[in-house]
Amino acid sequence: MNKQAASGRGVGAGYLLVAAVAGLLGGGASVLRQAGLMPDHGLWPVLEHIHAPLMLLFVVIPALVCGFSNLWLPRALGRAGMVLPVLNYGGLGLVAASGILAVVTGGQAPAILLWCAGLLCAVMTVLATIFDSRADADKKQPFSPFVWGEMLASAVLLITVPVLAAVMTHQLLSGAQTEMLPLLNGFAEPVTLVTLLAGFGLVFETGAQGSRFSEKPVIAIMTATAAASVIVWVRGVFAHGLAGSAQQTGLLANTEGAVLFSSTLASVLLAALWMAGTWRSRLSLRVPMLWGLGFLAVVSTGWVAQLVRGDGLHSALQLGAVYAAFCGLYLWRGEKGGYWYPRPLALLQFALMATATGLSFFPLSAVGQIWSGCLLGVSLLCFLGTMGMSFMQNRKVMEDSAASAPRVQRISGEEVVQS
Repeated sequence: MNKQAASGRGVGAGYLLVAAVAGLLGGGASVLRQAGLMPDHGLWPVLEHIHAPLMLLFVVIPALVCGFSNLWLPRALGRAGMVLPVLNYGGLGLVAASGILAVVTGGQAPAILLWCAGLLCAVMTVLATIFDSRADADKKQPFSPFVWGEMLASAVLLITVPVLAAVMTHQLLSGAQTEMLPLLNGFAEPVTLVTLLAGFGLVFETGAQGSRFSEKPVIAIMTATAAASVIVWVRGVFAHGLAGSAQQTGLLANTEGAVLFSSTLASVLLAALWMAGTWRSRLSLRVPMLWGLGFLAVVSTGWVAQLVRGDGLHSALQLGAVYAAFCGLYLWRGEKGGYWYPRPLALLQFALMATATGLSFFPLSAVGQIWSGCLLGVSLLCFLGTMGMSFMQNRKVMEDSAASAPRVQRISGEEVVQS
């Protein structure tokens, strides 16, 4: 196995592990709080306090950007692996260390600064790999929706993360008390934008071969939204800061509203393009497609909640990021990677997750919230079982168009697909 490719896969798996652990901790604390079972001492109150930072910084971004880029970006670009492996490993180490520090300190400033340093290492590696592929290629092929989504999401983070670090450093030098949660109230807009870019990149990738849509308007909408939203957000932060007094909060309202409007408009247009492209296409509802549809449904629910109640989009995007993550995992393990996994168990995982998601949108009693949390837990166990069996057998399959059944032959201890 190529050492460069193995290095990238190891780093990608490390980021997904960070996201999984942070999701379990943050999600567990949220379920306990909703059920009224939260202990008043120990680690759980700390996890409840930093629930939002755990989900934003250590679940959404490490999974959708850092993890998927390292696992599947080289394959999408036709490369052996990621460039700058030392910087890549350094980014993973810093992000993991910042997560531990955030839990230990309850989300203080050093954890944010360490996370900023690690994430900058990660996104610089992603962008360097993409640009280097264009320099080395003899014949320049157009980027897929996934590559565009990862590239634009990394560019957004490359611009906005230093702004967050600068605000933190300024408050530290001025002697102000700094915690993670107040500052992240203003950093939620870039995370929203990253979720939409990476999520829609994955959704369009699920139907890229069978759908009848042009990639040019998709890329144009994503690029224009990323550029406009980043400019508005950075200008607002430098003019008014990220968080602070009530006056500053009021001044930031227009900026946040503009970014939210831009993201929502782009989401509506991208969803319309996706549905128009797949309307007359003969696409089967495979597992990645189901998760992509789930992403669209959850984000659409967030739009409705935002319009009706004035909030709800941010939480919907956090949940939508989970659907996008599973969409990407099944897409590249199965349809893109060509590896077998037990589809009935994967379908059961989706059904349980969709049921739990539907219950979460309705007011529930403590017992109902416990049942919702149990469904989420069983869904995660189904995913672990699915991937566990897939990696244990680790065989490649190809579905025959006539019989729709995989035919695999083992030759000299290796799995070989019969055509």
